[in-house]
Amino acid sequence: MYHERVGEFWYQLQMCAEPPSPTTLPDMECELGRWTRQDIVLCAPTNDVITLTPSVDNVNNFMLDVSSTLEITAGSPLIIPLTFVPSMLGTSDQTATIVFKSQQVSDWQFVYVLYCRFEM
Repeated sequence: MYHERVGEFWYQLQMCAEPPSPTTLPDMECELGRWTRQDIVLCAPTNDVITLTPSVDNVNNFMLDVSSTLEITAGSPLIIPLTFVPSMLGTSDQTATIVFKSQQVSDWQFVYVLYCRFEM
């Protein structure tokens, strides 16, 4: 900013970025003995190519259909299929936290609460 009588001003900003809150995704349900799939859509928050390493904390019931590392380019959403295979009725022990780790940006967390239904 420049003022004719006073001159030029400089500002020094100190900013602190907080990691984003985990995203809770819509519930999934599936019959015991079957499987269901839902897509996770990621969009690059910068204009750079971002490399991500996915992890799932419940591999007994969930599977990401991707390789060990992913790349997102600016302006192109990345669609990641998530498969849920229930192992028991109800929601007990059938939750998952999916994390996409990155060196360039903060980690992205997605939380799923899923349940298995019983139909006669």
